[in-house]
Amino acid sequence: MTETRIPSGGKIQPLFKPIEVFEIGNSGMPGELIIHNGKLYVYNESGATLIDGGVIQTIALLANSITAAKLKVGGRSWNHDITWTATDIDTCTWGSGTIKFADGSTTAIDAGDTGNIAAKTYIYYDGTDTLKTSTTYSDAVSDSKVLLAIVEEGDTGGKCIITPIRSAGTTIDGDKIVTGKIESIDGKTYFDLNGKLIMVNDGSNDIILIGYQAGGFF
Repeated sequence: MTETRIPSGGKIQPLFKPIEVFEIGNSGMPGELIIHNGKLYVYNESGATLIDGGVIQTIALLANSITAAKLKVGGRSWNHDITWTATDIDTCTWGSGTIKFADGSTTAIDAGDTGNIAAKTYIYYDGTDTLKTSTTYSDAVSDSKVLLAIVEEGDTGGKCIITPIRSAGTTIDGDKIVTGKIESIDGKTYFDLNGKLIMVNDGSNDIILIGYQAGGFF
């Protein structure tokens, strides 16, 4: 252990040579504390923690010491039961529901809608009971905001496309089905773009078959 000298009072006397390094504990061993040039170094088995100007830099934290309650809304885990509905080509509505965060807090959300959209629209929570919308993606994310859904205009005669975050009510744009095939769980009823077939089967028999197979058209 090195000698520790601390000058009394707020000033160092002119003839007193200040000590630049204070060490407590055995060098290089767990429990060592070093004060050097206004910085504080604390060592344990996991490594060093540096405290410099009030900023803590560490390679190890106590397990389970950072809880959701210590995070702002934008950093917490969450879920909700809000449902989304595509009412027409450019309008999405949502029902009332509740958002619950990992710290146990909840917020009741009022029902609402986007109105007629003309561009991709982001629906987000900002700490109030009324969801907000914006056509600027960066408006929907911050320490106090949570993105809940993205809405895009649909094709003529169809409905808008809703991409919800962690909830039910998705509508799918056909252009986003890259496999080229939509089919039932049993695989017997399907719409196959690549195979040029539309098949409706009741589980035992083909009820409708439209398209081309080896041997000709049906």
